[in-house]
Amino acid sequence: MQLGYGFPTRFYTEQGFRITSPFGPRPDPFNPGETDFHTGKDYGGRPRGTLVRTTVGGDVFTARAYSGWGNLVGITDAKGYNHLFAHFQDFRVKNGDKVARGDGIGTIGSTGNATGPHLHYQINKPGTGVRSSGYFGDPDKYYFEEEVENVEIAIVLGSDADYCNAAPLRDWLNCPIFSRSALGQLSKVSNIYVCGGAVEPIKQAAPKAKIINLSGNNRFETAAKISSHLASI
Repeated sequence: MQLGYGFPTRFYTEQGFRITSPFGPRPDPFNPGETDFHTGKDYGGRPRGTLVRTTVGGDVFTARAYSGWGNLVGITDAKGYNHLFAHFQDFRVKNGDKVARGDGIGTIGSTGNATGPHLHYQINKPGTGVRSSGYFGDPDKYYFEEEVENVEIAIVLGSDADYCNAAPLRDWLNCPIFSRSALGQLSKVSNIYVCGGAVEPIKQAAPKAKIINLSGNNRFETAAKISSHLASI
């Protein structure tokens, strides 16, 4: 399945779910005539007890009941972001477990503040735990990266500004792109293309990898180096 932006909705709709409440302002389901701000995305359309699979691998930092959330599983990914899955009927993981993308973590329920059985999915910024105010934004606007157990080639960016420059190289190599916050995932990658930023942190994160340095002094020089490299292969 294609990763990148929009992955959560693709992931869940392929399993028969549908969006029942989008991210952002919406009619308040508990106070008719009023509006509230929905800090995640709701997926419903499947019966109570349906297994919910995680969109992301990482460490389970919590699996318990919270006021409002009901039964919630929280998973911290390699970049430090917290993925929250709420309103479960029951749990399939516990605090401290390690999970991979696609693992079952709980079943659809309506615990906490819920008008019916559904999954509330939210991504929180690093360090914000399960605070509702810590939300990243629309989960479909979070960039989902390949989990690297079987990745041989990867691209590492200097910053988000380098993404468009690196996209043609990604398409040619058919490989994932990683941000600097995900360097911890690169220890087993064989070949790494650096498209922006310093090389030394990448050498430290992946000491056995072959490094192809396409970074310039700014994003324009980086774009030129990437274009030159593509012309040579």
